[in-house]
Amino acid sequence: MLPPCGLARMLLRVEYGADRVALSVYLASQLFDATADLLKLNPEPAPDPRELFDRFLAWTAQPRL
Repeated sequence: MLPPCGLARMLLRVEYGADRVALSVYLASQLFDATADLLKLNPEPAPDPRELFDRFLAWTAQPRL
């Protein structure tokens, strides 16, 4: 499971409109699943929580251009 690329981010913003809370909840669930997958595939070293947060969720707080 990969974090959304630029095009996917744009499409997610269109789909969720102004509802950033719903978008964040959806992406948090994707982050949860991705973390579990990464731990199964490669437990050492464990995924960096900050890096995953930045890749999956941080961009949702950025203002739209």
